[in-house]
Amino acid sequence: MKQILNAFGFISVFIVYFTVQVVAQDVCVKKTPCSCEFPNGTGIDLSPIVAIEKSTFYTTQSFESKDKDAVYELSTYYYHPCVDVKPNVNSTSENDTCGVPLSICRHVNTMKLVNVTAGTYVKDSGTFNFLGQSNVSDFSADGRSIIYPNGPSSTVVMLVCSESANELHVLSLEEPNRIVLSFYSPYACMKQLEQPGRSLGSTLLIIFFSCVIFYLVLGICTKKFLMGATGIEVIPNLGFWSDLPHLVKDGWAFTINGFKLPARGPGPVTTPDPNSYDSI
Repeated sequence: MKQILNAFGFISVFIVYFTVQVVAQDVCVKKTPCSCEFPNGTGIDLSPIVAIEKSTFYTTQSFESKDKDAVYELSTYYYHPCVDVKPNVNSTSENDTCGVPLSICRHVNTMKLVNVTAGTYVKDSGTFNFLGQSNVSDFSADGRSIIYPNGPSSTVVMLVCSESANELHVLSLEEPNRIVLSFYSPYACMKQLEQPGRSLGSTLLIIFFSCVIFYLVLGICTKKFLMGATGIEVIPNLGFWSDLPHLVKDGWAFTINGFKLPARGPGPVTTPDPNSYDSI
């Protein structure tokens, strides 16, 4: 019997913990490759961009010195939110990986110094590098960025609320395996996507506390009017609730011990208490 009460106490604590965790969870859940929504109905939706410009890639460039002014890299980034589109890549290089529908691509040109006196550089044809697709992308918990995984690396597009037209910029190249771009757009602003409704956590809490209130009211009325209890004795199952902390503690100890009874200590063998673990 006591083992059952222990299990009941453990389950009660777990239910309360679960409901609290569900209520505390407040993340922007991905709805589509370019939209996410919070439990209160607010979120970000970039889908109107596709309706305006279906196949246009937004571009930005970065210029980096690689070898003490002897070698430079010119990188051009192409970004298309929401839908994977095959870019118009005119290249025959075997190292190019942008010949498939994608969301992010980079074209890297290398410029090498060939005449120091004249300051003459020669630029190669460059290579195209695949950086991410929308069908495997995910939003950050705060909804402020979209993460595009690509093997061991990833590309992050920060969404910046702006009143100006859609623009792409390079934000950070400090980590080569985690390039960070910023996309400025009026559609990157947080807005109300759906009317807020009752969340799962709120529903669970309402059900839980309704059951608790019903249990207390029914138990108090039964003990007071049918059993004549007074004072604190009107609380239903008072002995159980008083002993609940010890039951939960014993339940945890029983679980940690691999659901085994504790080892019997030294001493004379006596008849076990009918309410002890040894009697089960």
